[in-house]
Amino acid sequence: MWNRRSGKSKTALNDQIRKTQIVKGIYYYVLPTYRQAKQTVWDNLIKEHLPLEIVDKKNDSELAIYYKNGSIQRFVGSEDYDKHRGVNAIDVVFDEYSEQHEEIWTAIFQPILRENGGTATFVFTPKGKNHAWQLIQKARDNKEWFVSILGVKDTNTFSEAELVEIRANTPQSLFQQEYEVSFIDNAGQYFRRIRDNVYKQDNPEYSLPMEGDFQIGTDLAKYNDWTVITPFNLNTFKVYPQDRFNQIDWNLQEARIQVADSKFTGSKAHAIDATGVGDPVVENLRRVINIPEQPWNHAFKFTAQSRSDLLKHLAILLEQDKIKIPDDEGLISELESFRYEMSEGGTLKVTVPEGMTDDRVMSLGLAVYGQFEKTQNYRILEQQWSQKSKPKGNPAR
Repeated sequence: MWNRRSGKSKTALNDQIRKTQIVKGIYYYVLPTYRQAKQTVWDNLIKEHLPLEIVDKKNDSELAIYYKNGSIQRFVGSEDYDKHRGVNAIDVVFDEYSEQHEEIWTAIFQPILRENGGTATFVFTPKGKNHAWQLIQKARDNKEWFVSILGVKDTNTFSEAELVEIRANTPQSLFQQEYEVSFIDNAGQYFRRIRDNVYKQDNPEYSLPMEGDFQIGTDLAKYNDWTVITPFNLNTFKVYPQDRFNQIDWNLQEARIQVADSKFTGSKAHAIDATGVGDPVVENLRRVINIPEQPWNHAFKFTAQSRSDLLKHLAILLEQDKIKIPDDEGLISELESFRYEMSEGGTLKVTVPEGMTDDRVMSLGLAVYGQFEKTQNYRILEQQWSQKSKPKGNPAR
């Protein structure tokens, strides 16, 4: 378990190539996905580290190397781990094991290796106290295991100046996990204090009047996505329950958006996704609802930068306890699924797991975008001022 960019994959790969020349057999190099096996190892590391003089042939479609001494080395993903049942491996490397299914080891390869007297190598950085953490605890107390735990200060991977820059651009918990190899739960979670800012919709304290000043955020459906409409009260900074539907017909989407806009009588602006196919929808809606261009470009065009800005603003509002969100498990789960993902080069990006949607979060982000502090409801202020201004006593005086 070494820090990011310390050369652990290269070390494990070279060690396994060495083993193929000592004992004839079938060797597996396992990564979390087939795509990673192809791009990370097969297309890159193999070219750098494989001595061609010991190779009989390489099969690109199988991601397999056939050696002259009869050994075979295969590179696979663990996402469909059941398909590896019954393989007769004598050595397996699990690269990024903390991101793989535990069963790829416990149910698939461990029984085979025990039967064959084989060996296994686990290479990873921590991802919270999961199955990889449990494996480390067991291995430390077992003399049959070799354990190496090296953080950034042990490997000298970076200069002091590089570390200063990395620290400045990496969340503290993520730096501790990726570079100091500490087991920290949810270190890569993007949004913080999500459940601390949830309100129960049946709580009288959180009654939701339709009057007030609102900004509405709408993420439009594309292909198989969902359209989500999120009202946000600018006076209370409460997010109202979302309207989510997957009707792709643009006329019906426009009608539903108009209904939402008229329902919240004080709608100040409608921040709407105007990217690609959303652009003509926005132009049609401009005739009937308020979609200003300024000051926050509410006809919102999603780019890598604008998406990052939108998510960062939402993250700040949650972390500073400025907004309250409804007790909607779908929304909460989506917020919790957003993760920092760090490339081998150390570049950070924000992602959601494959197969999950982000439409609820994007709609919420649009609803709160550009808002920093609660605003006064000026209609209420005008009523209060009017009451105070009424003359007292005899009107004739």
